[in-house]
Amino acid sequence: MAELKSLRCPCGFEVRSTSEDEIVRMAQLHARDIHGQDITVDQAKALIQLAA
Repeated sequence: MAELKSLRCPCGFEVRSTSEDEIVRMAQLHARDIHGQDITVDQAKALIQLAA
């Protein structure tokens, strides 16, 4: 069974998934649409943690 992972933005946005690719995609969309920033795949992956 795949482990649930999450990425949390300081603004309160959080995405949880067992798929790192999905988390990265959602984080990139959030960063662009809400904060006007582009983040790389590596930057997003560095923020992924195991969900509590």
